[in-house]
Amino acid sequence: MNKGIKFSLIVLLVIFLAASCTNKKNPVGTSGEEGPIPTETEITADMFTDFYSFEDSIRTYNSDNLLVGRYDSNNFQNNAASLIKFTSLVDSFYQITNVRLDLRIRDNHDFDITTLKVGKIISSNWFETTATWLAPTDSTSWYTDGAFSFTEGEDIEILYGLDMALIGDSLSIRLPNDILENWILADTLNYGLALFCEEDNKFVEFYSAEYSDEDSPRLYFDYQETEEDTLVTNYRTPGNDILIYEKDDVYQIFENKLIASNIQPIKMLTRFAIPESIFTSVDTFTISFDEFYMQRLTINRAELILTFDCANPYPLDGTISLDPYLMVSDSTAWNLTDPSLPMLNSEDYEDPYISSTSDSLNSAAFAVNITKIIQDMVSGEKDNYGIMIRSLYENHDFRHTEFFYDENDLTNTKNPRIEIIFTPPYFGE
Repeated sequence: MNKGIKFSLIVLLVIFLAASCTNKKNPVGTSGEEGPIPTETEITADMFTDFYSFEDSIRTYNSDNLLVGRYDSNNFQNNAASLIKFTSLVDSFYQITNVRLDLRIRDNHDFDITTLKVGKIISSNWFETTATWLAPTDSTSWYTDGAFSFTEGEDIEILYGLDMALIGDSLSIRLPNDILENWILADTLNYGLALFCEEDNKFVEFYSAEYSDEDSPRLYFDYQETEEDTLVTNYRTPGNDILIYEKDDVYQIFENKLIASNIQPIKMLTRFAIPESIFTSVDTFTISFDEFYMQRLTINRAELILTFDCANPYPLDGTISLDPYLMVSDSTAWNLTDPSLPMLNSEDYEDPYISSTSDSLNSAAFAVNITKIIQDMVSGEKDNYGIMIRSLYENHDFRHTEFFYDENDLTNTKNPRIEIIFTPPYFGE
């Protein structure tokens, strides 16, 4: 094709596309000077009908975090320990020396390594997929039949007088050589180790094997298979490692409270009305308020605004990340009477795949992006049963905070609200 003709066609195509994008009758977004423009509106505190926070079940399997220590939050002392078991050890040995456990530190909250205690688990075998504070497996129990015990001779044999040293961002613990020797000679009694602490409001986080091989806990040892062999240094990463934390069999519900917590996991649920009137208080000269109006309007942005209100948040200078979920069941399906089960199960809500919202605990307010959820509710594509909000890192650490809600003063500007920017539909002249 002639180059001049080809160039002319390209120019014409560009002009056509530019004209299409600037057409005043374009129904997407604004419609130029003659059409509707984005408008702000709000779902105010008096339009909310329910606020709940509720404890949920434990899911620490496959966590990339190990946690040791205690921390007070939500009027409850959260107590966490970590279990580590090294499998696939050597088959036999002539000599084993210099056994040590190395742990990469992820975060430290006033934790003194001299308070860390290590115990050899002696009561029962356990597996990462099933172990909790209440039981090692689905079919077996800890010594006290109901809770992991730190009492000497029950679930653990405490290892006293261990040499511990901080080396960079790692903690190195020298272990007795015979602990590894016994695991090799009688591998059916290799129940691993428990790491715990009995000091209040102090804890430390370590990387688990799930995080990466490089940062995983490692068991180092010098090993000689036969008398003739050279002594070599070996290491193993855990076959199983998991954090467990203390809880009872009661799942609490906090009405008219807004609490986000990782340990114990606490989720938030709220319901609200979406009056059509908040979307119709705009100029009508280019807008038709007919039966398709709500279906066709565009939610440009919708944010649930929450104000921090916690006397003892953790971390004090860190961040928290929240995920919103769309409720798909009404209150008749919620469990509000049986404390042995959580208030909701996974069938009561669905993930709209909205990116998590993260913000500092020192911020004046927290804005949770719920644009897609409000769009689906307003258009009628989804029923409005409310939203559930949870922390992105449940079962991971001691992060927690609370948000303000005063049911007796709905005019308080700290109360939750939903700020919305929307564009009315354009139906032409």
